[in-house]
Amino acid sequence: MDAFDHERARLSDGQVDEVDPELVLVFDLAGSVKDFRNAIDRVEGLEFLSEFLDEDTEPDDDFHMLSRQHRTTSTVQHSLYLVMSNAVAASQLVSLFKQWQTSQSMTFGWGLGKFRAVFEQLRAVRRWSAADRIRDTGLVEVWRERLELAGQSASPVLVEIELWYRRDPEQRAAAEAHLEEVIRTAGGHIKDRVQIHEIVYHALLVELPVQQVRAVLRDGAQAVELLTTDEIMFVSPFTPMSVAPPTFDPLAAQKLPAGPCVSGLPRIALLDGLPFVNHDVLAGRLIVDDPEGLGENYPVSSRYHGSAMASLIIHGDLSAPGQPLDRPLHVRPIMRPHEFLPGHEQVDTDKLLTDLLHRAVRRMVEGEAGREPTAPSVRIVNLSIGAESRALVRRMSPLGRLLDWLAVQYNLLFIVSAGNHRSPIVIPAQATSDPDTARSEALKAARHTSRLRGILPPGDAINALTVGATHDDAAGTIDLPDTVWDITESQMPVLYGAVGPGIGRSIKPDLHHAGGRALYLRPVVSPDAKTAELGFAHTATTGPGHRVAAPGRAGVTGTTVFTYGTSNATALVSREASRVFDILEAGANDAADIPFPDALFHPVLVKALLVHASSWGRWGERLKQALNLDPQRARRELTALLGYGALDVTRLSTAATNRAVLVAGGLIGREERHTYSIPLPISLQSKADWHRFTVTLAYMAPTVGQLTRYRGARVFFDKPDETVTGGSRAEADYNAVRRGSCQHEIIEGSRAMVFGVNDTLPIHVECMDDAQRLKDVKIKYGLVVSVETAVETSTTIHDEIRAQLQAQARAQARPRVQR
Repeated sequence: MDAFDHERARLSDGQVDEVDPELVLVFDLAGSVKDFRNAIDRVEGLEFLSEFLDEDTEPDDDFHMLSRQHRTTSTVQHSLYLVMSNAVAASQLVSLFKQWQTSQSMTFGWGLGKFRAVFEQLRAVRRWSAADRIRDTGLVEVWRERLELAGQSASPVLVEIELWYRRDPEQRAAAEAHLEEVIRTAGGHIKDRVQIHEIVYHALLVELPVQQVRAVLRDGAQAVELLTTDEIMFVSPFTPMSVAPPTFDPLAAQKLPAGPCVSGLPRIALLDGLPFVNHDVLAGRLIVDDPEGLGENYPVSSRYHGSAMASLIIHGDLSAPGQPLDRPLHVRPIMRPHEFLPGHEQVDTDKLLTDLLHRAVRRMVEGEAGREPTAPSVRIVNLSIGAESRALVRRMSPLGRLLDWLAVQYNLLFIVSAGNHRSPIVIPAQATSDPDTARSEALKAARHTSRLRGILPPGDAINALTVGATHDDAAGTIDLPDTVWDITESQMPVLYGAVGPGIGRSIKPDLHHAGGRALYLRPVVSPDAKTAELGFAHTATTGPGHRVAAPGRAGVTGTTVFTYGTSNATALVSREASRVFDILEAGANDAADIPFPDALFHPVLVKALLVHASSWGRWGERLKQALNLDPQRARRELTALLGYGALDVTRLSTAATNRAVLVAGGLIGREERHTYSIPLPISLQSKADWHRFTVTLAYMAPTVGQLTRYRGARVFFDKPDETVTGGSRAEADYNAVRRGSCQHEIIEGSRAMVFGVNDTLPIHVECMDDAQRLKDVKIKYGLVVSVETAVETSTTIHDEIRAQLQAQARAQARPRVQR
């Protein structure tokens, strides 16, 4: 009673906190989270628990058992986690529920009757168990598929074991020692061990004998002693990302002209495979930091992925190359040649990727072992690789937690791929009669399996800019054989891309960009078949796709191939981000257009400007009709599929005569409000013509691991006054835009704007605690606002707003006379 009366209990929907496991209880729900929320909201003294649940938690029916190949009809048991203030209170609550289960007509003690309504919504109140340790990690599904493929010849398996993070180093050491003994008894061994205090992460990379796998699949998690060990929080499959080489004809090699030399310090870091540094388009443009000496045993013939990403960052699509970057690209290889598959590349199988990335970034910006940092000038980190099998369900990944902390700690912009899901698309057999019918059914199938295509780590990081791919490239028209179909509409989101939402139902991916066109093989269907599978066609030689640098054969240094994927889109966004940095850092061309002076805000401003230039365009209505979405849920479903839309590079950090773009940045603390007065162009006064206000706010969100919520604070603005703007919200879901670290609102309409001469539109940026009390913490944010209308309505908006801003600046700078 004391624990609840003083609100010393916290509920969590999936994001389990790194606390003493003795304080964690599991609530297995009998119904949906919504039903449970309604029950506790009606009980005085328990309603405070609701604030620790997501605002809009999905019911059980939306969560299904997942695997790479199949979607079952059985729903996942939905559980919530309660963190108590002390072990005695936790034990008493478990005991009370057991008494109630025995006799539901029991008389509760004084003050305890309020728990009856809660218990009626539960199937169990219990301690953390073996089943919880593997729930939503994909372990069982990955193991089952592995045994199905390998049979009796299956080899030992690798798992990532996350321990409960203890604040006391001696307790951490004791927990690890006990777990090491259990692992040794089970016939396994530890390959890597990591502790990262800043993200409360304590993990082991462990190799287990296949007999342990068979026991779990046969008898459940409780059959293996390792999974019943109290020190363990989660056990996940360790499936390091691997990249297959494209299938191409070496005669496709083509000599390309070398661009001008580079100078200065690197701004972008590429963490990927090792590129072919002597390629014609890469030579002299890379600074490679290879502290582990991977290059010594990295055959040129295997250097595909790093070469492709470096090529896209530096030049863009080589079918229509842009001006190459004038700075060198910093490269830190974190992949190596595959141990068994020639030509393939793979993230190191002997190290946990979380630790590898942590050390790589710290070496780059802070230095290690008493040495100087290798690239402290870097402001953008491109990550076009990640985890393969652990799609986001409800719990933030360790990789995501790491990037969120690194972004704040080192003021970096991480640009990360959302991930690719390359399983074949299953459509009805009758839909294979023509490409138009197949296109319609493939789109429906992609939407139906969207839960299978969740965001892959570290794309779940809320401070990272997560990028999805569109069906677009510069390869031009390609003559396709009858055996190949192009069934994705031009410039629409790709069918294989990972989709949102992000943690806490936030918006992910943040935006989409050209990922290259992917083609599918026309299926050959037997007369009695009910379904058909659409698999990818090989287009590396002929296109379409992005044309990129590739390792050559027999000393050829100009080979190119065509590729596609969210990795490509991410590299191209990093290229555009560097261009925005150039604009922010450039010298003033005239007194009216002053670049943003404080580099402290450049990373978060670049993120805001990239999102600001993104929109759904024609996507929204097209998908709403094609998928026949329920009008009541359409906006929410489209937000999960589209994020903030596609990046339009023609609008990126540019204005026009009929559009003005305003940029601001600052540091804000808890319960503070910063107000920006946006000048209103007099040419729009009282005109009932189309116009649009777009407001984008990005910030570096502090994150926590020891409380039930993940985001430490939230920075936001309220929707501008519709009376003044003469419009209403468009595109992304109004609730989802506030759940991450980037709020992007579009207000458009044709109603007359009511305002007077020299009136302004106020934008109030506010900061509030979320998961923790901020105290003296200041949060960096960037704000971008644009005002626009049709050219036919006004061609003076830019000049009008600039003149009013100049007048404001002069008024603020004018010295005040003391009276």
